[in-house]
Amino acid sequence: MVKIDIPYGENSIRFELADGTPTEIVSPKKSTVDDYSIAKSLSQPTDFQDLKSFIASKKKILVVMNDHTRPTPSASVLAKLDLRGKEVTTIVATGTHRSPYPNELVRLLGGALPPYGGKVLVHNSKDSASLKSVGQTSRGTKLSLNRGLFEADGIIVIGSVEPHYFAGFTGGRKFLLPALAGLESIRMNHSLALDPRSRILSLDGNPVHEDFMEALGIFGRNEDIFSIQLVLDSEQRVSFASSGHIVQSFMECVERAKDIYVAPVETKADIVISVAKAPLDLDLYQSQKAMDNVKLALKDGGVLILVSRCRDGIGDRGFYDILASSKDAATKGEACGFGSHKAAKMAEILGSASVFAVTDLPSDVLKAISITPYSNIQNAMADALRLKGNASKILIVRDGGVTVPLPKSS
Repeated sequence: MVKIDIPYGENSIRFELADGTPTEIVSPKKSTVDDYSIAKSLSQPTDFQDLKSFIASKKKILVVMNDHTRPTPSASVLAKLDLRGKEVTTIVATGTHRSPYPNELVRLLGGALPPYGGKVLVHNSKDSASLKSVGQTSRGTKLSLNRGLFEADGIIVIGSVEPHYFAGFTGGRKFLLPALAGLESIRMNHSLALDPRSRILSLDGNPVHEDFMEALGIFGRNEDIFSIQLVLDSEQRVSFASSGHIVQSFMECVERAKDIYVAPVETKADIVISVAKAPLDLDLYQSQKAMDNVKLALKDGGVLILVSRCRDGIGDRGFYDILASSKDAATKGEACGFGSHKAAKMAEILGSASVFAVTDLPSDVLKAISITPYSNIQNAMADALRLKGNASKILIVRDGGVTVPLPKSS
């Protein structure tokens, strides 16, 4: 028997496969050479003034950082910011996510406060008093953005770039919309995810991405933004860093992200195990990305086994309630309200595959949306093999939240 360990929460779980079982295991690539360290990118940005010069020309600075649902090593970047003598506010850009718990905030900041001190805020997309309306995109997204953006004369953005199941990639322009936008702005933008052109690894013609870019243009202060964008490897170490212009730094990281996160596989698999690795295992809402990212590598009628602790439960209930009430409406994109985009993406998978899940969620929660619950990965695998046969090809994706397995042939 072959013993295989996969991540589960902060630990790992093990299962066994018979010798000779056709199996592929993929994950993001490991870094071999750190070509561009964070420090080097800060001092030598592309077609932009260096960070020291940028800071020197500003008085009131807003530092924007990812929240607890992203693996971005923000604390290590904050430690490199010399903001002495400046009025600084650090804001956790949550989008629609919950506020980080106190221990999560300490991890994000590297302490009770950032090394440079100042105020710390957490964005609340539902707090209309903290938002300012600035216009509307050509696709109808009414833009309301956090007021802190307009009170600072300098903005430092820290992000990481990974594949995203409908925005193409995370990072860069997303710091504004959805990360620091109002709930209605986010809902209107995310409704564009129902367009088939809104897909993973795709930017050209992707209406969600183009809406992000238009929002950035309406905000219109690219010269006041110093962007620090990172690409992480399979060990969540910095593989690449690009700094300076908000768009150029993002696009440079997109190219590296494709190399790190796209994993060629020989053929589609009968059974795919996709692991939502921490911190994307926070809840079912976030873990859905580990389902969508691997669908191109799963045969029609195959079995998808999601492995995710889901320690916070379902997450935002919008998508769940849509699925539980009418999977057919979700599949056709007929449902409305926040989460309809995610419900539609999940319903698509549920319509083409059998979905099992190894989580901490109550069984009835999963059964209500046609997912078969398991508390044990070995039992889930045994049932998948009974369903598809012992000669089934198995694909194990060890970090399904960011890895995109692409088959060379079907």
